[in-house]
This record gives sequence, structure tokens and C-alpha cells, in this order.
Amino acid sequence: MIVRCILSCLFLASFWLGLTLSIAWGQVPAEKLEHRSNLGMKFVSVPGTAALLAVHETRVADWQAFLSATGYDWTYKPHFEQGPDHPVVGITLADARAFCSWLTEQDRAAGTINTAQSYRLPTRTEWDAAVGLKRTRKPDLTVEEKVDDERTFPWGMAWPPPAKTANLAEGEIPGYSDGFPFTAPVGQFTPSAEGLYDLTGNVWEWCWDPEVRAEQVGVLRGGSWAYFRQECLRSSYLYLVPVDMRMPTIGFRCVFEDRQRTAIMLAAAEKIKTEIRTQRREEIIGGAVNKEELAAMKEKLTAAPALAGLTDASTPLVPAKPGQPHTNSLGMEFVPLPDSNLLFGVTEVRVQDFETWLKDAGRSWENKPPFLLSTEHPAVSVTWEEATAFCAWLTEKERKEQLISANASYRLPADLEWSQAAGLTNETGADPAARAEAVTLHYPWSAEGVFPPPIASTNLDSLSIDGYRDSHSYTAPVMSEDANALGIRGLGGNASEWCLDIWPGAPDERLVRGGSWLSRDKDQLRTGSRQHLASTSSNTGVGFRAVLEMPAP
Repeated sequence: MIVRCILSCLFLASFWLGLTLSIAWGQVPAEKLEHRSNLGMKFVSVPGTAALLAVHETRVADWQAFLSATGYDWTYKPHFEQGPDHPVVGITLADARAFCSWLTEQDRAAGTINTAQSYRLPTRTEWDAAVGLKRTRKPDLTVEEKVDDERTFPWGMAWPPPAKTANLAEGEIPGYSDGFPFTAPVGQFTPSAEGLYDLTGNVWEWCWDPEVRAEQVGVLRGGSWAYFRQECLRSSYLYLVPVDMRMPTIGFRCVFEDRQRTAIMLAAAEKIKTEIRTQRREEIIGGAVNKEELAAMKEKLTAAPALAGLTDASTPLVPAKPGQPHTNSLGMEFVPLPDSNLLFGVTEVRVQDFETWLKDAGRSWENKPPFLLSTEHPAVSVTWEEATAFCAWLTEKERKEQLISANASYRLPADLEWSQAAGLTNETGADPAARAEAVTLHYPWSAEGVFPPPIASTNLDSLSIDGYRDSHSYTAPVMSEDANALGIRGLGGNASEWCLDIWPGAPDERLVRGGSWLSRDKDQLRTGSRQHLASTSSNTGVGFRAVLEMPAP
């Protein structure tokens, strides 16, 4: 228990260092501030950030003033009519930043702001604060609070939203109406507690983190008049799009920053952080402890065999053994495939595994998808050559580390191995093409041929499958899907998977098995269904899984 407490302190210290402002947790009294630009745009303070946020999205009238003053090259016109108090749309990230720079220069020239003050786009963290996510209001959330942050909407937990909550795609949300078929004038719906309007709906809003210099993909927040899917409207949702995307659903909101105020608040926040760290350390270990006492406690704990794994020394990795579950040096898990010398990957290869190889090999992810990929999502848009190169690299790495023998190796699964892992045995046919012709009513989730799969058990194109729903718009974390009897996940959806086999009669094509987040067809989702693609091709629905082939006994 003591060890866990000390480790908690260390982890907490790292957490503090990674946060921007402790005002976000309500420790620094948040003064109520307001500011107005020369265009009449109103900005208000929000707990969780030193910046003041515009109470509404940038309007058509504001944008027209910018165009008239600068001659900025912009001619976009949406397919619907807008008034001067509607949010401007058809805005790229560069357009939004250009407006903020102009507004800063205008107000400085007019003497209404000084050189330490400026307008810009909100960062992702500032937008989190604006929408009231709990992670911006306190340092250590409970599990329940973390879950709430991922599930909540700007209006609360209810779905569908109450009538006239925001300007959304009302015709697509059962039982919901808001009265606006396209954009609405800003400020038409109930504001947040701080007085911010349209944090959900009306138009998507650009965010920009200044430390990111070479953007290819930008972040949008908040949903729009055309969006209706639950996950897209959640407060925490990040919509990753090309920075030059120009759509009738995209606008922006400005923030006003006073760097002197930020510096003062950061200093106050740092003082409070120090006080809280000291207080928590004393609460945990019963008072102030000097360096000698801490060293003695650590030596005592290190000497305890049962706690050795919690000291500075890392727990040694265990070499792979035939017929036994194994966790490798990347944290990838493998389970024995019955009646074989294989250990089969529990999940698809993750983003974090793939990027470790890319970094070590000095390579880049040429076709990385534009949508959000966390480290725990499957690596997709990967070619067969890249998948096999990853396996060869991992083999060499773990042989050097003596985690696998010289006769063991990582590779892609063969066709029949994949079928066995998915529970389909005794297939007939001499090759993948012949086996694909046999119609067997078997799914990775149901040997009895039950379709659709259980709700949220895998990741498919759920909007196109009657009777099935999952919560994912694109790929999902690899551990989010149900495991089969062998403990293997994701064979039915999330990402289709490259296999070892050459497709008969097409030497440049390789076998692909399993469904993906794009899959909807009942027949193509059968376990025995096969695809084949050029080995040099990649798409956002195809990833891969590794197996570890052990020496024959």
C-alpha cells in the first residue's frame, strides 16, 4: 500500500508538470472578466484557462469587415442564404488564423489592446475548458468522472437532446427539432454557465495549438447543423480533417489572450501546485520526510521480494515459451493456437507498435489516415510489405534481446491459421480462392451464423446494418471488442487484416481476412469470406495482426 502511495505521488507530480494552469481545477479564484473587440465581439473568462473566449462564433458581418479591410482572397458562398449575424462558413484553418491576426493588428492600431494582448484560435485544452470537461477543472479524476468526460454532451447526458438545445441535423435525430435547416443566427440557443453560445451545433470550430507548426491535419470541435451521430456531438470529440478543408459546416470562434495575465495566473498556479504536492505527500506518509528517510524506505521496499517489480529496476521480460500466453517487448499479447506451434496475436497491431518500428527504422507512415488514431487503435492504411517488414524487424529485435529463440519468428498469419483463430475449422479447398467459394454460415462472433452481431461487440458500419449499433465512427481501440473463446479480439471488425498468402493467379496480390469499421455486407462478413489486394496498396480499413511461430517440438 505504501509503495502504491509513493508511486501515486510520483505519477501525480508528472501529471502536474503536463498541465497548463491549475486555475483549471478551481484552485485559483477565477475573476469574471469581459472584453470587447472593435468589431463588438464579446469575450468572457472561463474556468480552466487564462484566455477569454468569444461568446459566439465569428459572424458573417465580422468576416465581411475583414474582407473589406484587407482584400483577402476568399470567394466561397454556401448553397443556402445567410444573414450578417449567422456564423461565417467555408473557412479553412489558414483563413481563421488570418482573421485573428488582422483583428489583433486593428485593435492594437486603435489602442484598445496592447502588444501583450492578441486574438487567436482556441487550443484544444481551452476548448475542453469552454465546454466544461471535468479534466480541466480538477487534477485527479475518478474512473467514473473520466467516463463521464468521454460520454457527456455540452447539454448533459441525455440523448436525444431536448428540443431546441442546439442547431443540429434535426431530421436525422429521432424526436428532435430546432427550427433551423442550415445555420442559425448566433446566440439563438441556451448558453453555457459562462455565457458561451453554440458550443455544440451550428458550425464546427477550428482549434489550433501554436506549438504545432507543420499542420497537415487540423482539429474541429463542437458539431454542426448537419451532424447527428452521438459520438460526433460529445464534448470530448475531436474531428480531424485536412487543414485546407472548406465546407458549409465549418467556421470558427476566437479567443482573446493577455499574456501578462497568463503569466500572473501561471505563477499563482505554480505556488498552489507546490502547496498541494507537499500537503498530499505529508498526508500519505504521515508528515514531512527527509531524503535519508525516503532512501531508507526505498531500500527496505527493494529488499522485499514480493515488491521487487515496483522498484527502479524494470520487471524482466519473460522469453516466449511454446503453448503458453506471452507478452512481448512492445506489450503485444499472444495466446496459443490449439494443435499448432503458433502464438496468435490477441489484437491487431496497434498504432504504438507500428510507430515504434517506423521510428527505429527511420521510416514514415506514408498514408496515415486523416481521422483520429490513438496509440491503442489498430494501425491501418498499411501495405502488405510494411506489415511483413514490421514482423521481420520485431523478430530481429527480440532475438537480440533473447526473448525468442533463433528458430522463432514473427510473421503474418496464413489463411487456415486465421480461420482456426476465428473458430472456422475443416474448410475445404486447396487455396484461399477455392475456400472462399464454400458458403459456410459462420461469423467470428457466432458459429451458429447469427447476424447481426451483439450490440457494440465489434466495430462495423453500424448505421448501415439493421439491428446493430456500436459507438465508433472510424477505428476503435483494439481492446474494445469482445474476445472469442481463445481470447482473441477483432477478427470480425475494426480492421481487415493482411495474411501471408499470395492470391492464386495474382502474384502481386495478397490475402485479406475479416471485416472492418467500413463493413456492412452480411455475406462479406462471414468468417470464410476472403478479399485480395495489391501488396503495395493500403486503405483505411486494412491493418494486420502478427503471429509468433515457435520451433516445432
